[in-house]
Amino acid sequence: QQHGSPVDAIRHGLAAQDFARAAGLIELTIPAMLQIRQESTVLEWLQALPDELLRYRPILSAHYAGVLLQNGKLEGVEARLLDAERWLDTTSEIGMQSITPPPEMVVMNEQEFRHLPASIALSRAGQALVLGNLLDTVTYARRVLDITSENDYLTRGGAAALLGLAYWMSGNLESA
Repeated sequence: QQHGSPVDAIRHGLAAQDFARAAGLIELTIPAMLQIRQESTVLEWLQALPDELLRYRPILSAHYAGVLLQNGKLEGVEARLLDAERWLDTTSEIGMQSITPPPEMVVMNEQEFRHLPASIALSRAGQALVLGNLLDTVTYARRVLDITSENDYLTRGGAAALLGLAYWMSGNLESA
């Protein structure tokens, strides 16, 4: 790590209990951290933030649910998904176009906000698979594939893997 990196700034913000600044930096840094498979670091950061702050940050809530699942933890996943989903209910048409978030919601990364429906659906698919609900796994994984752009390989790959596992677990080897 080079001095002055976003990771250093996040660590300093958390240590100083400047949670709003740290949360903003975390939101901007998460996509890169997940691409290099640093889910456990992201989880540590998110666990250090106050719950009340997270409730107004749907991107952090959705990623929190995802990294909990990726770290084999179910506890807290549902609450984080509900925190993220409630902001979608307050917005009009959700799609690939730009959306103006409600004023009380905090969004630092508009691109991640547009990706929020797919991120939530992917976590819902993973949660359903872990709980043995194969029908919901298939439903949510297909939703991800329907609403995600063709070049979003990471999200589409996760959805395809969950879909394949659900088919395999249900004995549908040809579809898997």
